[in-house]
Amino acid sequence: MELDHKLYLVPQEMPRLKGIRVVRSGLYLGITKKNRFEPSQAFAMALPMEGKACINLSLQDERVIKYLKCETIMVDGPDGFVLIGVDGYPLGWGKLKNGRLKNKYAPAWRMM
Repeated sequence: MELDHKLYLVPQEMPRLKGIRVVRSGLYLGITKKNRFEPSQAFAMALPMEGKACINLSLQDERVIKYLKCETIMVDGPDGFVLIGVDGYPLGWGKLKNGRLKNKYAPAWRMM
């Protein structure tokens, strides 16, 4: 049985936290599940919109609302997890396969 592991990026200068209640000891990057990595919403929000694994939509693009409603959208890009953003600002993750993006947007943030 393999365990899931949460991964955090912790600053090198982290002070001793003994005796202090800590909610998160760093930036939550994601979780490893079944030998794969699933990035977190917090990680998405901390990244710049740069690189091949980023899809930057314009605010006028109708796919933005579809993404925010957690609908599947069609986009060009590399297969795998991609960072979705609007006008240079990150929104969250999607998993792209053959041009079809399955939404990984944080469920609590979904637009009704």
